[in-house]
Amino acid sequence: MRKLPGAAAVFVLLSLVLVAGCTSPQSQAGYVTIRGVDISIPDGQPPSNVTRVVVAPYLDAVYAAVEGIDLQVSAKEAGTDIVVTGKVVPVGNLTPGKTTKEEVALVLENGRRYDIWVTVWQEGRMRESGSVDVFLPDRTVAGRRLAYSLLSITTLDVMTPDLEADPITLDIITGITNSGRTSSGDLTMDIRVVNLQTGLTAVRESRSLGTVAGDAAAEKRVSIRVPNGYDYEISLRLAEGGAAFATSTGRVTLAPPPQVVLDSGKAQSPVSLPVPTPAPTGEPSAQVGQFKVQSSGAPMPSPTPGFGAALAAAGILGAGFAALGRRRRG
Repeated sequence: MRKLPGAAAVFVLLSLVLVAGCTSPQSQAGYVTIRGVDISIPDGQPPSNVTRVVVAPYLDAVYAAVEGIDLQVSAKEAGTDIVVTGKVVPVGNLTPGKTTKEEVALVLENGRRYDIWVTVWQEGRMRESGSVDVFLPDRTVAGRRLAYSLLSITTLDVMTPDLEADPITLDIITGITNSGRTSSGDLTMDIRVVNLQTGLTAVRESRSLGTVAGDAAAEKRVSIRVPNGYDYEISLRLAEGGAAFATSTGRVTLAPPPQVVLDSGKAQSPVSLPVPTPAPTGEPSAQVGQFKVQSSGAPMPSPTPGFGAALAAAGILGAGFAALGRRRRG
């Protein structure tokens, strides 16, 4: 019976260890996470083959403050690891409960799809990374707009003064009506002529058409010269002050079938083109997907000290009862 107080003392001490471990304060390692990412395209950018895109990540510190944060924003070809452009921005320290917003501007080529990657680094170690897919429409041509003049195409013909001439002259005759009260702006016609037999571009030019007075109609004539004896596809783009208001594509047949004998008489021989179709209205919009976290290098929360102390106490408790059993057997 004199040995029991020793066993009781061991039990009491171990109980105190358990209580102390369970009530010790919790200590978590701090790390940084990406709350979200905004993608915006600033207004006022003129028609161009590139677009300025602003990437705005939101960063949060979790559990505790973190230091030495760097932010990397890069654009990759969609679905690949090919980096088109990128920037690294030093962020510094983050405080829990306070969201930090950074803005990074990237200049990207239009008409392509990208994966915009946002990666957070802490003292050289990757903490979190994610991406959002972005498609940028073609902005090289300004869309149709409401101008101080209202223009429409009434006629569009292609004629030649001599069918046998080589090279042959093609006169593109366009009838334009201005329904506005004021005179139109400067008009231009962009011309592209492709040889359908060879696939080569025979003509690529931009011609000035002048202006059309308000509440009036005018006929505009543009002449081009191409080798005779071929078929051609003619694409036209009519613009006012750089903004397209009509486009058209048609074919001219100058390669007659072998069994056909052409009249050698020189005459005005009209070759019709379809009435131009209006340019699509409205500005194309970029497509932006949702930001998705792909990988995370955040440290795992450390176990509470109470849990470790409880394991140690359980080991001591087992050893104490084993020692007590040996004493009784002795």
